[in-house]
Amino acid sequence: MSKGKFYFSKSLEKGLKILCLFTRETPVLTQSEIAKTLGMNMTSTYRYINTLVELGYLEKNTKTKEIRPSILCLLFCTNLMQATDHLKLIKEVVDRIHRENNISIDVVFAVDDTLVRIYHREAEETLTYSLPNYSTHCLHNTALGKAYLSSLPDDMITEKMEAMTLVAKTERTIVDKRVLFESLKEAKANHFAMSEEEYLPGLIAIGAPLFDPISGKGVGAVSFDFSVLQHDADDIRKKFGGMIRETARTLSELMPLDKNRK
Repeated sequence: MSKGKFYFSKSLEKGLKILCLFTRETPVLTQSEIAKTLGMNMTSTYRYINTLVELGYLEKNTKTKEIRPSILCLLFCTNLMQATDHLKLIKEVVDRIHRENNISIDVVFAVDDTLVRIYHREAEETLTYSLPNYSTHCLHNTALGKAYLSSLPDDMITEKMEAMTLVAKTERTIVDKRVLFESLKEAKANHFAMSEEEYLPGLIAIGAPLFDPISGKGVGAVSFDFSVLQHDADDIRKKFGGMIRETARTLSELMPLDKNRK
C-alpha cells in the first residue's frame, strides 16, 4: 500500500461525496435519496449528514426532513472559487472593461433564489450602489436577477415566479408578475435586462446572463451599474447593450467546467 493510500480518509471522502450530490438539478435531497445514490446504509448516512448539519454546511428541515446546502456552504464554495484560475481570468476581463470605461461592474452566480457576488469593481467618482455578497428577493428588481431569469426556459421562469414574493424596493419596482414576465420576454429577446431605479432610487443597471459552457444553462449574470446623473436608460441601452452582451459571452467561456453536467 502506498503512503498516500495509507493516509486516505474514507470518512472525508464520503462527506465530500454527499456535498457533491447537490447540483442545480438536485438542490434538495432526503436522507434516503442520499443513502441510495451512494450505496450507504441509513445509519452511516445519518451520521455524515448530521455532522455536516452541525458544521453548518447543510440545512435540514425538521418537518419535511429535506436537506440542502447552507449559506455557509455557499461562502465555502465562493472562497474556493476565488482561489482558482477561473476567477483570475474573470477578474482580468472585468478589470480591463472597468479600466477602459470607468463603470461599475458586478458578476454573480445564482443559487436557487440567491445571487452570490463573486467580483465587483466600482467606478471612480460615482454614486452607484454595491450589492451585498449574498442577495435574496432581488431576482425581480435588479438587472442581474432579471438577466439570470431571462436565461431560463419559460416553464422554469413561471415555476420560479410562482414561488417568488415581489418585494417593492422603490416606487418603480415591478410587483405585478404579469408585468415581470413581459419584462423577461423582452430581456430574452434583447439578451440583456434593465433595472431602472427598481432596486435603489437613482440606480440604473443593465445586465446579461452567464451560461454554463457545457450545458448552456443560465448560471448567473454580469451587470454595468450607473447613476441617473451619468446616463438615462435609453442612452445605456444604445451605448452599452452590445458591450454587456459581449462581456457576458466572454465571461461565460471562463466559467468553471463541470464535467458531470451534460
